[in-house]
Amino acid sequence: MRYFQKLLCLLILVLAASFGVGGCVLLYSDFSVQRSRMAAANAAAHAQACTLLQTEILDLQRRGISTGDAALTARVTAQDVPAALWRGDTLVCATLEGLQSLPLGDAATVTVRTENSIYAVYASDLQGGLRLVTAYDLTGLYRDRNAALMRFLLLEAAVLAAASAVTALLARRLTRPLAVLTDAGAQIAAGDYARRTDLHTGDEIEELSRSFDKMADAVQEKIADLEADVQRREDFVGAFTHELKTPMTSIIGYADMLHTMQTDPDEQREAAAAIVHEGRRLEALSRKLLALLGLNEEGVELTAVPLPALWPRLHAACPDVSLRTPAAAPTVRGDADLLLDLLCNLVQNAAKASAPGAPVLVLCAQAGDAVTLTVADRGCGIPPELIPRVTEPFYMVDKSRARRQGGSGLGLALCQRIAAAHGSALRIESEPGRGTRVSVTLPVWKEDAP
Repeated sequence: MRYFQKLLCLLILVLAASFGVGGCVLLYSDFSVQRSRMAAANAAAHAQACTLLQTEILDLQRRGISTGDAALTARVTAQDVPAALWRGDTLVCATLEGLQSLPLGDAATVTVRTENSIYAVYASDLQGGLRLVTAYDLTGLYRDRNAALMRFLLLEAAVLAAASAVTALLARRLTRPLAVLTDAGAQIAAGDYARRTDLHTGDEIEELSRSFDKMADAVQEKIADLEADVQRREDFVGAFTHELKTPMTSIIGYADMLHTMQTDPDEQREAAAAIVHEGRRLEALSRKLLALLGLNEEGVELTAVPLPALWPRLHAACPDVSLRTPAAAPTVRGDADLLLDLLCNLVQNAAKASAPGAPVLVLCAQAGDAVTLTVADRGCGIPPELIPRVTEPFYMVDKSRARRQGGSGLGLALCQRIAAAHGSALRIESEPGRGTRVSVTLPVWKEDAP
């Protein structure tokens, strides 16, 4: 059973119960009032009949007239209501069938049902051992009650029929947003992650719709992230395979030449140099790849890192670069080895993009509790449209130049991961022909830092 059908049945049941109970209570109350009034009137009439008969009997006795059964029968028969007269346990007379079997005591009242009528029967004792029983017809009262009950039932049936139709329309209208939510859920499950409900009902269903749409936004975002991650993995594997294949092809080719061909010493030295160059390139590739994977899997413990202590190590790691570092620099919160790798990669990239012997600058600027480290060069620069991609693994702006210089396309990707491990990100500013500035912002070390 659908929800709107359950709602419809529930509303109809509640309406029918409320209408039925209320109507029955009203009819019963009205009937009780009428029966009480009629009972009071009948009791008064019975008392009057008793008084009248007693007076007539006393009058007959005063005048010396016999008060035998015949005289009493005549007086009872003259009553306007059905009656019966008893002398002790002996029936004197009765004007209504059934009263003969009712030897009621004083002030007794009963309701008698015959085949077609209903009577209220009253009994009272008179002087001389007499007992008068009178009956008053209640058939009209009960007939009116039954007619009113039947009219009420017909009215209730008509009202419930009309209410069912109206309630069905209202229930469908109220539950229509649920159908929209169900349809949206089915479409999202089928792959339409952009589907939204956007319901405006001004009630809890609108709140549910907003929550549903937020959930759909989160699902769409997660799916997009997963698809992007899968695409990045595919690109990574493809680029890694390509980057691995190129030096391996050179190594195998030169090694095969040395193995199968008779070559002079110069050619042997050239082949050996090529093998060494490509081998070192593979070594650098594997080292950076391992560092990149290590950053993804392991956390980083941040400690106090005095930047001036890094400059000698940076100069030693980049001996062929004309490097200029600031004389004074604060202590930052980070990992010394990772920050050295970050600066070393940025400096080497800057040197490769610059003319031989061109200076590479390491700048340090403090603003409040943050320190910005910048590596700047005046090299060939990067086209603006390519800047968002330079931190992707294996991406190289100029592949031939990068491979010639031993590059792997992992340097900036590794730097980006190192910056992220420090709660920061690389900021790259570049202009073709004017040079490049790569910056990372780090927090100043504080003794009470967590």
